[in-house]
Amino acid sequence: MLLLVGRFALLAGAFLALASALLAVLNPPGSAEFVISVVTVVIGLVVLSLGLIAVLLERKSQE
Repeated sequence: MLLLVGRFALLAGAFLALASALLAVLNPPGSAEFVISVVTVVIGLVVLSLGLIAVLLERKSQE
């Protein structure tokens, strides 16, 4: 079960980070959209790292 949650978190985190990074590049610095995009990149990276930890813990427990 943890493996499934981890894989979903990896996909969701990667999508959030990549999509909002692209939007941060396209928006002018200092605008509200730019700030929200940068915050979303950070949230995406946190979700991505938590998913990676979940996958690694599940694989380690299966050994």
